[in-house]
Amino acid sequence: MQFTFPDYYKEFSCIAGACPDTCCAGWQIVIDEKTLKKYQHFKGPFRNRLHNDIDWKEQVFRQYNRRCAFLNEENLCDIYTEAGPKMFCDTCRNYPRHIEEFEGLREISLSLSCPEAARILLSQKEKVRFFTREKETRKEVYDDFDYLLFTALMDTRDLLIAIVQDRSIPMQKRLWKVLAVAHDFQLCVNKNELFKWEDIRKRHENSGYGEVFCKKVQNRIYTANATFQLGTSDIKASDKKTSNIKTSDTKSSGTEAFEKISDRKKILFQKMWQTIVPKMEVLRPGWREFLDGCLKPLYTVSDSAYQTAGKEFESHYPDWQIQEEQLLVYWIYTYFCGAVYDDEIFAKIKMAVVCTLFIHELDTGLCLKNNCRFDLQDQIQICYQFSRELEHSDLNLNKFEELMSEDKIFSFENLLQIC
Repeated sequence: MQFTFPDYYKEFSCIAGACPDTCCAGWQIVIDEKTLKKYQHFKGPFRNRLHNDIDWKEQVFRQYNRRCAFLNEENLCDIYTEAGPKMFCDTCRNYPRHIEEFEGLREISLSLSCPEAARILLSQKEKVRFFTREKETRKEVYDDFDYLLFTALMDTRDLLIAIVQDRSIPMQKRLWKVLAVAHDFQLCVNKNELFKWEDIRKRHENSGYGEVFCKKVQNRIYTANATFQLGTSDIKASDKKTSNIKTSDTKSSGTEAFEKISDRKKILFQKMWQTIVPKMEVLRPGWREFLDGCLKPLYTVSDSAYQTAGKEFESHYPDWQIQEEQLLVYWIYTYFCGAVYDDEIFAKIKMAVVCTLFIHELDTGLCLKNNCRFDLQDQIQICYQFSRELEHSDLNLNKFEELMSEDKIFSFENLLQIC
């Protein structure tokens, strides 16, 4: 068995009581079969508590006021204190270590949803490297595992990460290239022409970021703007807590819209938030209020002030330049190769780009709200809260990816414009 992990993986150590949050609230944890049997046969005074506070049918810990039933007033785990660490289920034992499983391979990461793991990731200044170790285990075989597709995914992920980490190229062009690569890879899979992908991938690898590449991107954006009007009539305030994600009037289309990409960028972001937020379950009380508090200052100013806010944030907080890279690598490393199970290659890259740019919008809004005061602690809070609402819910993850794949607001052309 091979195990792959990022170079910062071993830096993590739980800071327990010093943590600004608890990992046991707003997250319904599924108990693995092995641990469930241990709970069933547990003897001692804690037995009744275990049996009463587990939903045996759903195989999850019960929750009260969105807190795990075993989370005490000191935000510590009663299973740990009463029964010992060996009684943790797999999720509680491993978190924030996240494991993606493939035939003969386990890919391990630190979840961005943990404040300390987020701090470690966001503090990395060098390009993240990945290491693979071999360990003797029983050989496993997955039914219907497409090894040819998986190999292509692994090779392409290496290319995507190399593109994201090329600091000699402006990030906008890196994002364009990542989207273009994933778009063409998806076309090959859709047409059942995987055999063509290696040659196309190599052409992408060698094509660079010059005038020809930029012209193709600009033509694609221009064509989309010439045929698609994005007016205020289709941007409605979705219910109250995202009601401030509104848009100012615009009549842009065609050439005028192309000349006002930054205006469309604001409108597109607003509509993207409005598309996603109402469809996701809220895991933590106050989440939508938090979004509203960050985005209201950003989306209620003029278009020119919106542009200025983005520039001022990046000027005031230069660490974003590298953090944007680290976040993109995190999302791509964690989820891209999972396309071996569902073929949703482009959707996973769209998700990586949108998640990273959403975090940038939240950063910019909070910076604007706080009169250009923004630091690493603010960034950690935004990242781990965003990650928890997305990654601690299979429903939210699946819905997010589904929207990337099916909703027109997340089209290739629209994503090129928000980069």
